[in-house]
Amino acid sequence: MTTRTRTSAPGPRRVAPGPKVRPDRSGPLHVEILAVGRELLRGRRSDANARAIAAALGARGGLVHRITIVDDHERAIRAALLESLGRHPNLVVTTGGLGPAPDDRTLAAVSEALGLPLALHARAQAMVEEAYRRLHRAQLAVSSGMNLSREKMCQIPVGAIPIENPRGVAPGVLCRLAGGAAVICLPGHPTEARAVLDRALDELGEPARRFEVAYREVESPTADESSLRPTLERLASEYPNVWISSRTVGPGRQGQRVLVTFEATGATTEEAQATLGSAVKRLLDLAGGSL
Repeated sequence: MTTRTRTSAPGPRRVAPGPKVRPDRSGPLHVEILAVGRELLRGRRSDANARAIAAALGARGGLVHRITIVDDHERAIRAALLESLGRHPNLVVTTGGLGPAPDDRTLAAVSEALGLPLALHARAQAMVEEAYRRLHRAQLAVSSGMNLSREKMCQIPVGAIPIENPRGVAPGVLCRLAGGAAVICLPGHPTEARAVLDRALDELGEPARRFEVAYREVESPTADESSLRPTLERLASEYPNVWISSRTVGPGRQGQRVLVTFEATGATTEEAQATLGSAVKRLLDLAGGSL
C-alpha cells in the first residue's frame, strides 16, 4: 500500500506589521529618495534619475533631505526604506526595480517594510495588458498576452494605488500610510519616472507648493576658500534659516574662483527673496564690499 502525502498550496506571504510614521504636516513636504540599482553602486550608470526627481519635487514644494542609493537585493531595499521612514518624512520616493526581471524586487521589499502583502490588482493588470497590446502593435513585444513575468508587475501592496505609466509598462505605486506619510514607487527610466511622479503627486493630493525657495550665487574675488571661513561662519550664525555654502570652480580664463551659494525658503516668493537679499547684503557688509 502506497501512502500519499498531500501538500497544500502555499498561502499568502506573511509580513510583519509596518512602521508607525508620524510626519510633520506643517511647513514643507519633507522627502527622501531611494534609488535602487546595483549598476548605480558599481559606477556603471550615473544617477541622473534621482536628480531629476529631486528637482521635480522641489518645484512642487518638496524639500529633499536625503538621496540614498541601494542594491537590488530585497533585504537592502527594505532596510533602507525602514531607515528613511524612521526619520518620519512626509514622503519617500523609490525609483527602479518595478519591472518583470527577477532582480526587480522593490515592491516585494516595500511590502515587507510596510507590513502590506502583495496582491494582484485588477487596475494594475489592465494597465500592464494595455501597455503590452500597444507594444505588440508596434512590434516591440512578441505577444500581447499575460505571463508570469508580466503578472509580477500587477502585484502591489494591499491597499496601494497603481499609477499609470504612459511612457512604459510597469505602473507606479502609491502607498498611503496611517498618520499622513506616503511611499511612491517609480520606474527606473527617467522619462517614465517623471511622468509617473506627476500623476502620483496629483493622486496624493499634496498642494502644488507649500513653500518657496530663493537661490543665488555670489562670486568671491579670492580663490582662497579657506579665507572666507570666518565670514561665512558668522553669517551662518546670524541667518540660521539660510543655507550658505562655498565651492571652488575653475580653473578657467580668469583662473580659479570661489562661489558663495545662498538658499532661503519662505511661505511666499517675496518672503524668501527678502531673506536671501538680507543675507547677501550682510555678506557684502562683512566683506567690506569687496565681493
